Amino acid sequence: MKPIRITIDGRMVEVEKGMTILDAARRYGVYIPTLCDYAHLTPHGSCRLCIVEVEGSPKTPTSCTTPVEDGMIVRTQTPRLRSLRSELLRLFLSEHPVSCLVCPEQDHCDECMITLRKSGVTTGCRSCPKDGRCELQELVLRIGLDNIPTYPVHYRNLPIEKGDPFFDRDYNLCVLCGRCVRICEETHFSGTLTYLARGNKTIIGTAYGRSHLEVGCSFCGACVEVCPTGALVEKYSKWDGKPDGEALVTCPICSINCTMRLETKKGEVINSLPAELPGKGQLCVYGRFGIPELVNHPYRLRVPQMKEGLSWRNLEWDEASQVIAEKLFNCPADGFGCLISASSCNEDLYIAQKFARVVMRTHQICTPVVDTYGGGMAGVMRLLKQSVSIDALDTVRSIFCIGLDARYAQSVVELNLVNARKRGAALVTLHPKEHSLSLYADQWLQPKEGEEAQLIYDLIRAIHNKPIPVRKGMSKENVKQLQGTAQFIQRAPLAILIGPYALTSPNNINLIPAIEELSKELNALIIPLPAEGNLIGSIMMGTYPDILPGGVIISDEEQRTRLVNRWSVPMPIHEGDCSFWKKPGKLQVLMMIGENPPANVSETTYVIMQNIYPPRQSKVDFLLPSAAFSETNSSWINYAGVMHLSHAAVRPPGKALASWEILCRIARLMGARGFDFTTPEEIQTEIARIMGGFWEKGTVDRFNMATTMSYKTRKPNPEGEQDYLGYPLSHWAEGLQSLNI
Repeated sequence: MKPIRITIDGRMVEVEKGMTILDAARRYGVYIPTLCDYAHLTPHGSCRLCIVEVEGSPKTPTSCTTPVEDGMIVRTQTPRLRSLRSELLRLFLSEHPVSCLVCPEQDHCDECMITLRKSGVTTGCRSCPKDGRCELQELVLRIGLDNIPTYPVHYRNLPIEKGDPFFDRDYNLCVLCGRCVRICEETHFSGTLTYLARGNKTIIGTAYGRSHLEVGCSFCGACVEVCPTGALVEKYSKWDGKPDGEALVTCPICSINCTMRLETKKGEVINSLPAELPGKGQLCVYGRFGIPELVNHPYRLRVPQMKEGLSWRNLEWDEASQVIAEKLFNCPADGFGCLISASSCNEDLYIAQKFARVVMRTHQICTPVVDTYGGGMAGVMRLLKQSVSIDALDTVRSIFCIGLDARYAQSVVELNLVNARKRGAALVTLHPKEHSLSLYADQWLQPKEGEEAQLIYDLIRAIHNKPIPVRKGMSKENVKQLQGTAQFIQRAPLAILIGPYALTSPNNINLIPAIEELSKELNALIIPLPAEGNLIGSIMMGTYPDILPGGVIISDEEQRTRLVNRWSVPMPIHEGDCSFWKKPGKLQVLMMIGENPPANVSETTYVIMQNIYPPRQSKVDFLLPSAAFSETNSSWINYAGVMHLSHAAVRPPGKALASWEILCRIARLMGARGFDFTTPEEIQTEIARIMGGFWEKGTVDRFNMATTMSYKTRKPNPEGEQDYLGYPLSHWAEGLQSLNI
């Protein structure tokens, strides 16, 4: 598109047609004040602080809503505009606690207000949790109130709302910019927030005064982040003030692996935010509000501990490593087993399986997800092998969601679904229960639990215009609905999203093949979304008895030879059993990495546990404190096979170490070679030599990824709630308990 030329404050610039004056000014570094405008939100024009003068017009239009025109001459800083903006600012402050902004002693009052900062009611900046980060403060500094008397302040005396689990609402500080209302409307199907009343009684809230929980809020936290004042502030970091550092990390809570910014202060994580601005990127409730409590909980393990009788003895790492090394040195290969969490990073997963195979000479390493998915594990692996990115939703014409509830876990998907609907894409959802998409989808297929696979086969018949057998409990209306759904999903291209509910369904061994057949019929894109943070990583790193690094089956002689040559040790001959940890009395030593020991572990089994927290009422003989994801450089592979790097935000508490580092210490004491790693980057280099695509933002080579699993169970045994390293997140984050997930 040919650019057009406009003049801003005497400077001629080139911009694209369709831009607003405010966008053009920002591009060239021209400051125009605003409160209601926010990147990626539709222009609103309500605060009117961004008014400008356009030559030839007697009015002062708002620059955020006025598109540029060729030859336009714009002035942003004239005496008339400064006078109007000052008057508007005075009007804003007339309904906002303003005492600190006009106080002549404000420059040196900080040191005197320490004990008053956490007051129940905000009377000025010094008693406001947003002090120093408030956009209204910045506007006063920019526009200025010198020698301009303010209007009498009308305090609205609204109650401070503290009943919701993650953030407090003080609408006495609200300036009615509407950002929170717009971010909710534009990124979610449920418009939680709205304007209430009219005139000078207007406030923002929920319909009929209900709580956020009652009106279906997903607690993504976007409204809190876009709020320019202290009207919305999160409970956990309310009084922490400005952070002194931040780091980009990969969220390990689910397979989407969102990139987040962790804000830190005095060596602790105080806040987790999307890496991108709200409206462009968001986090689910777990990533947005659960992380600080998860990594800062006072129950964190800080030093190695060994069980002695009924008590625990603290040890230094040298002694702890030596004791464990001696214990493992005398353990036969078939007497050792290792269980590791599929929420662990790639470095921990890779070193754990290498430790089992090289040091202990056994394939007895596994993750508990083989129980989570049961007999459907092989089907889940087939789906992951062909999965594509959620970004594909930007181009499809129809979307079929199966077992996906995007209210809390994985709610970031809702942003993509909303944008797709705005483009005109059809949305169909299949779920036996009420869920976040049931009210907004074009069609909601609601089979009885266990009948999802049969319904998909009926849908395939409808696609081919074949008669659908009317079974017990199935009406003519159900048949018509299937026929209508068939028309929707035949709009190519089609994307099929498979949520955790479907992947762990008790009938997943039949449901997944039905999904695959539907996908084949319609040439659909497949997007499975497992709950585990690094499920593909656990497969590609080889943390299963019948899978080697590279994700290939253990019978692959080429890969076996390559690994033997690289590790310079022979590969164990006998394939391990995925259920080794379920056979009481067989194991002499069981090592748990990021997991809790099974409840039925034998009294004769020596249990070594590496985790960030102590065990949940399970038999453990040795506790080793691990670093959390926020405390070490690491890498993760998401649902689509894309590798992401994560950076340490803070140091581990006490003497905690990364799990890979603990294993390397023990391996070296046992005389093993190939464990001289000192940084995660060195491990990543070795992994990259084994598999293709293992670099930041690279897609790992899944061409030869195993799609079979020797472990068979009749029924999956999924956990009821999202977890991290063996614990449900609500165990540590108090606010999550109120969600009743």
